Amino acid sequence: MTKARAERTTSLAQHVADELRKAIVSAQFDFGEALSEEGLAAAFGVSRTPIREALTILQAEGLVTIVPKSGTYIFTPSEDDVAELCEHRVTLEVEAVKRTLQRGREAALAELRLAFADMTRARATEDMELYGRADTAFHLSFFHHCGNRYLRDAYERNLGRVSALRTHLAFVAVNEPERSYADHERIIALISANEPEQLADLLEQHILRTRENYLSALRGRLQVGELNRVARIRRKLGHANGTFGRSVQAVEEQASAPRDAPPRRSAV
Repeated sequence: MTKARAERTTSLAQHVADELRKAIVSAQFDFGEALSEEGLAAAFGVSRTPIREALTILQAEGLVTIVPKSGTYIFTPSEDDVAELCEHRVTLEVEAVKRTLQRGREAALAELRLAFADMTRARATEDMELYGRADTAFHLSFFHHCGNRYLRDAYERNLGRVSALRTHLAFVAVNEPERSYADHERIIALISANEPEQLADLLEQHILRTRENYLSALRGRLQVGELNRVARIRRKLGHANGTFGRSVQAVEEQASAPRDAPPRRSAV
């Protein structure tokens, strides 16, 4: 492969990765959904090579899982994944916002207010995709103005998963959008008033409440998924038209019916 062709393949792979990332984060794909290399290649109008490279990029970001001899799947978070990721956010965001107060408070406030304005508009129009993007931008503002690139790099490393969880889980959690909106408004007020301790406490509470709401929403999704799986199995076995139920009943009746005594063997 020539250098120019290699660079073009890399560029295509990055483009595909960027587009797929957007689709995953905006919940266009469901957790655990299979991705076909052939289907993706046809959709993007490229060969499988940049598709494979793009999927490798997304696997490194934790957004897809590549299973040898099986296929590629959108990541499926466990309860531990959700809890640990939120705890990781607390550690990074609390430190970043403290540094932001010291090093870039006014610039951060301007960026936070823009993000919050988008959240307000999204809330009014019930545009949950816009709300999710604005929410992500809001929290990223802490890292843009904290003056520590390593903190920012550490946060951005898991940003895709954080954003995907927000889109998939936050908007189905009970009262989560309303509570989230009020918290963000209060965060801006505390940064404006330069109240580091209250701000750190609120931010930690905000993320840990988010953790509990995400976990509740995830359990609900898993329960619904299991019920749907059972329903699909029953349909395939003919349960929908009653044949499955009748066959099970027949087996149970046969098992419980009294059996004739075996013939006695005559004495020799």
